[in-house]
Amino acid sequence: MLDCLFIGSTTKDTLLMVDAPPASDQRIAAAAVAHTCGGVASVAASAFQKLGGRTGLITAVGGPSDVTDFIRADIADRGLPYSQVIEIPGADSPFSAIQVERDGKRCITHFGGCIRCLTLDMLDKAALQNAAMVHLGGLEDRFCGELARYCREHTGALLSVDGGNLSREATEALLPYTDVFIPDDKTVAKTLGLSPEDACRYYAGKGVKTACVTLGDAGAVAFQEGRFYRAPPVKVSAVDTTGAGDNFHGAFLYCLTQGWDLEKTLRFCNAFAGLTCLGLGGIAAEPSREETLKKMEE
Repeated sequence: MLDCLFIGSTTKDTLLMVDAPPASDQRIAAAAVAHTCGGVASVAASAFQKLGGRTGLITAVGGPSDVTDFIRADIADRGLPYSQVIEIPGADSPFSAIQVERDGKRCITHFGGCIRCLTLDMLDKAALQNAAMVHLGGLEDRFCGELARYCREHTGALLSVDGGNLSREATEALLPYTDVFIPDDKTVAKTLGLSPEDACRYYAGKGVKTACVTLGDAGAVAFQEGRFYRAPPVKVSAVDTTGAGDNFHGAFLYCLTQGWDLEKTLRFCNAFAGLTCLGLGGIAAEPSREETLKKMEE
């Protein structure tokens, strides 16, 4: 039995440290470079595993290429209890080029490639049946809703969805089947035009048991059983904020396995996500449980 099965994108990320992104027709120099695995589901899975959760991952790669080889090698090196890497012949593997500024903010150019080709019949249904929780992230809008419905109707798993960058239409389709829904404040503003608090109430009204909105450098807010919970961010000297939200999701699901209340959960997740910003790339600086608990108390 897996504690959580993560389904969605894994990318090869090339990160460049720059003073500022270039303007059109401008050439700039990078001060540092890193090649690492990213992706919404993949980074969340890495965080969950780092904290001690029994982790599974279903993701997709394209045909033979250096990017495909990089992603396969990274997943193999993790030693996950379960993984299914679905090859999509004739498609390209997901890739991101990320320019990281000195204050940790970044500009991302992302190519989704083969992740858009995933269909329900490609997934290992036995893995879905053997997971206590399922987390969806970085999937094509229509497929995300279809998979959410399948999980509710054919498994007993708690379903978590990363709502970042999902359209309003896709969000409406999956909310009735979702237990934990966590978008970021920018997605909320774009799709609903509501405050984070009103958005949480809206999601709960659609059937979500635990709704949460991440607020970047303002922390996070969550809503459960008619009550709001808030937690401020932790103070770190951020190198790179890439993957901080994905790491928040992985930490949040780990907290569910511990049975912690939402107040402690949000403080833990903010501390974990904040500490990941000390490295270049989403998984470069993922802290341990002990390091995160210590940061919470500062």
